[in-house]
Order: sequence, then structure tokens, then C-alpha cells
Amino acid sequence: MKKPSFLASIGIVLSVITFLGISILKFGVAPQIPIVIATIFLACYGLTLGYKWKDLESAMAKGISQGIPSILILCLIGILIGVWVLNGTVPTITYYGLHALSPDFFLVSTVLICSVVSVVCGSSWSAIGTVGVSLMGVAYGLGVSPAMTAGAIVCGAIFGDKISPLSDTTNLAAATAKVNIFDHIKHMLWTTIPSYILTLAAFTVIGLFIDKGVADSKQIETLIQVLNDEFMITPITILSPLLIIILAIKRVSPIPSLVIGLMVAILTTFYTVPGVGIGTIMTTMHTGFVADTGVEAIDSLLSLGGLSSMLFGVSLILISLAFGGMIQHIGIAQSIIEGIQNMLKSRGNVIASTVASCIGINLTVGEQYLSILLPGQLFESAYQKLKLHPKNLSRTLEDGGTIVHAMIPWGVTGAFIMSTLNIGVEYAPFVFISIITPIVAIIYGYTGIGITPLQEEKAMKEETIEVQREVLEG
Repeated sequence: MKKPSFLASIGIVLSVITFLGISILKFGVAPQIPIVIATIFLACYGLTLGYKWKDLESAMAKGISQGIPSILILCLIGILIGVWVLNGTVPTITYYGLHALSPDFFLVSTVLICSVVSVVCGSSWSAIGTVGVSLMGVAYGLGVSPAMTAGAIVCGAIFGDKISPLSDTTNLAAATAKVNIFDHIKHMLWTTIPSYILTLAAFTVIGLFIDKGVADSKQIETLIQVLNDEFMITPITILSPLLIIILAIKRVSPIPSLVIGLMVAILTTFYTVPGVGIGTIMTTMHTGFVADTGVEAIDSLLSLGGLSSMLFGVSLILISLAFGGMIQHIGIAQSIIEGIQNMLKSRGNVIASTVASCIGINLTVGEQYLSILLPGQLFESAYQKLKLHPKNLSRTLEDGGTIVHAMIPWGVTGAFIMSTLNIGVEYAPFVFISIITPIVAIIYGYTGIGITPLQEEKAMKEETIEVQREVLEG
């Protein structure tokens, strides 16, 4: 078996990204078929290198196996959303949101709300799948752009997930670079806070100055009245999402948390929908809720959820992970990173190369864990040679890996966002925090802002020890 050359690997990656971009953005096709075609192309290339088909098939199966938990979570959330509409959870939160939130400040409020939920939960998926779904409902009621709203939801969810010590990706980045989790989070604030402030400013400007097609007060009053007439509006319906958030805080695994939340939602349904039968609930769990209120805005807003609604996301995850597994097995990503090792002679180049590698793996593989692990392992020695503290590496892995992943429509999280929020790829340009953060990280790399040298860290420790010794002697 031959190892793919650096130039060949670059050519393949650029060709795949260009093909996917043109297919999805220019021709407007769903990502699945372009990725299938790219997978066939990649398999043919692997065979020319001497790989056996059985090995490539095993690599695809291994890639898919890594996404099984995500697929199960996606299916459970689809089932849960259907029940949440049936029992009045989504209508209740939408009802209160239409009363409380102003169209002008809705987008920036959405970022803040999702940030708080995500920080507390330590999971962007939990924030998107709970309050995110309801905020999309409020957006439709207020006449705010669904794409902008989805972007605001994702921005808030990413921010919270990124700085929460409960987040799996935050812990993974810290562990990969061998850094204390709290030192890692503290160091991330250098890039995350400016990006977050700019994101809030962007959504504030959009809310105040861009025509959003906001519904007038009479339309909003009509929507509120229909919601009140068709559903039981009561805080009891919020018990299920609230319980899921509490379980996430307690570090209960996502799948058991969702199952418990589903059981509570089903029990709530018997109270909020008098006379509802088991058959109706199970049908809603499978096909989703279909609203028939006679008001088009409400019907389009609340006809969602169900297991079948998540099959788009499931198929995208399966195909993307199979493609990613093959790329990893053939060694294309590793070949590229190894090929740029001789360029890593300055601090700025190392930071920029780390960011570019994380983004590249996200674009080609669509898997955020690999976008942290592979560059983290391969760039560790470069940071050591330049005497940069490992927390610079851990932060950059997040700046280019975790935070960018949500923008990739064919990635695992991208598929989750589109399926859960019932939105297309048009949300991606509004994930401002994912666009700004890598740029800030690269600027810091070349200017030295927020970069901690290894010597400085050691000096600080020695100074602290000396102060402690003087205090003890005194």
C-alpha cells in the first residue's frame, strides 16, 4: 500500500470541497448524493494505492460506528419534538415568547438565552434541541427570518458549549493538549469573548436596521389567540425540557436523559390533551405532529417532529461518517499535516496551520472529534519547539475545530441542526461566532496577543511558590 503524497492529498481535499460546495450551494442539492459520489471517487483512489476493498469497507463501517450515539440522539429528539407539540410544550413556550420578546431584539435575545442554557448543560445539542426549537416557533410568529434565527441559536449554543467545563469537546481539547480544563477555558476567553461580543453586535444591528418582515401586532395577537384556543397553555408542559436540562447539568448521559424527558412528555400529554389515545401518541412519535388550525402560519410552524423527520439527518450522518472513515484510513489528512511541518517555524504559522488543519478536517471528514484529535497529536511537537504553552494548542484546536463544525452542512452537528430546527444550509452564513473566532485566533498568533510562552508559565509558577514560601516563613 502506498502512502498518499502531499500534493495528491491537497488535490483530493480541494476537489472534494469544491465539488460539495458547488453541488450544495450552486445547484441546491442535498449533501447526501455529492458525498456518495465523493466516496466512490475516494474508494477508487484508495484501490489505486493498493488498499483492498475489504479494508476500505471496514474503514467506512468503523467511521459509521463512531456516530451511532449521535444517530440515536437525533432519532430520540425527533420523537420528542413531535410529542412536545402534541402536549403543548412548543406552543406554550411560543405563546410566552410572543408575549415577552421584541422583534427588534429577538435575535440577540436568542443568542443570550441559548448561551445560558448551553453553559449550564455543557451541550450545544441540548440547547438547540430544547429552547432552540421553541425559539424557532417564536421567530415564525414574529416574522423574523428562520435562517437568521437558526444562526443565532447555533451561535449561543456553541458559545456555551465552548466555555462550559461540562462540555465533551472542551474536555477533549484540554486532554489532547494535556492541559488543565479550567486553564484551558480561561485561556479560551481571549478569543471567545471578542468573537461573542462581535456576534451580539452583529445580531443587534440586524435586529434594529434590517427589514425582517415583522408581523404586525394584529397578526401576533391572532397567533397568540389561536395557540390559546388549540392547545392547553400551561407551565406543566415545560417540565420535560426542564428535566432534560437538569439531567444534563447532573452529567447524566444524553440518551437516558432524553428517554426520561420523553416519558415525562408522554405522561404530560394525558393531562393536556384530554381523551388522547396511545395510538395517537405513537403515530405522532413516528410521523410528527400535523397542525390543522386553519391559520397557515400556525400550521406551518407546528407541523414538525417525529422519527421520520430525522431520517434526512440520519442518512447524512451515515454517509458523511463512512466518507470520513475512508479518508482517515487512507491517511489523506495526516499526509497534509505532515507535509506542512517544514512551514511551522514561526508562532503565527503554527497557529494558522492548526486552525487550517482543524477546518480542513471538518470540511472533508465532517467529524468534530477527529478535527481536535488529529491536529492535536500532530502539532504538539511544533508548539514544544517554539516553546509555546500547551494551552495555546488546546485553545486553537477549539477555535478551528469545535466552533467551526456547526457550520458544515454535511457534518454530524450540521445534520443535527438542519433536522432539529427544520432549516436548510441557509443558516450557516449567520453563525457569526464560527466565522469570527478562527480569524481572531490567527491574528493573535501573528501579533502575540493572548499567547502564553512556556517560560512565562514556569516563571509564574516559580514566583507563586516563592511567595508561598515567604508567607509560610513569615
